[in-house]
Amino acid sequence: MSIATVSNRLIHYEVVGRGKPLLFVHGWLGSWRYWWPTMQGLTAQHRALAVDLWGFGDSSKLPQFYNLPAYVTLLRQFLDYLGGADPVTLVGHGLGAAVALRFTLAYPEQVERLATVALPVHGRHLDARLAQLDPESYSGKVLGKHNQFSELTSEIHKTDPRAMRESANEILQASFAGDLLACTRPLLMLHGSRDRVVTPPTAEYQSQLNGHRHYVTLEECDHFPMLQAPAQFNRLLLDFGLAGELIDHIAPKIYWQRRTR
Repeated sequence: MSIATVSNRLIHYEVVGRGKPLLFVHGWLGSWRYWWPTMQGLTAQHRALAVDLWGFGDSSKLPQFYNLPAYVTLLRQFLDYLGGADPVTLVGHGLGAAVALRFTLAYPEQVERLATVALPVHGRHLDARLAQLDPESYSGKVLGKHNQFSELTSEIHKTDPRAMRESANEILQASFAGDLLACTRPLLMLHGSRDRVVTPPTAEYQSQLNGHRHYVTLEECDHFPMLQAPAQFNRLLLDFGLAGELIDHIAPKIYWQRRTR
């Protein structure tokens, strides 16, 4: 366990590997731990790091900081603590995707590229029960047996229910469509087609993405594709540019068929 102390607040983080920095930001259900399989799979060329946001995992429980601006500040303070000069690749999931996107807009010079997983493009795409239930009840009633991974169940009890409810309430009132269009860094958006927590954006919205923006739907995945299909998830991140040159066009159906025959 590693701890960064900033302004008398504790940020828990884990790190593995060497190379270009790759920072993972978790969502509402769990902590840094569900990124561990992904982190282990990408250490050949990267220094993979994952943090616990305020109110989650082993970071400080501070209700006044359970909001997007405070979480963006957490990432900035954490990167300042590390003292690295190289820009990072950010990978955020759910709440972490919203935080990573807002951080990228605020500090584009600190971000090399951005991958969002299960980002609620509009607040209405988020399941409102996140703002009504406690984390363990939500996991049991909504996620179901197919999403009960040890990386989640071992950590979810550490979540301050207020952190989940208050951040979910904020996202329910937000929209990130404009943020996505304003993002100047290479962007990969990932969604599981069976996600019951975040509804994927419409095909009409997907068709608006072009240039350095890519959209991928994982047809057999729910809310945690990094745990449900770890090999495919890692391979997709590598093809997004982690292994070197960014691929101009990512076509998920052809991509997966070509690699699963």
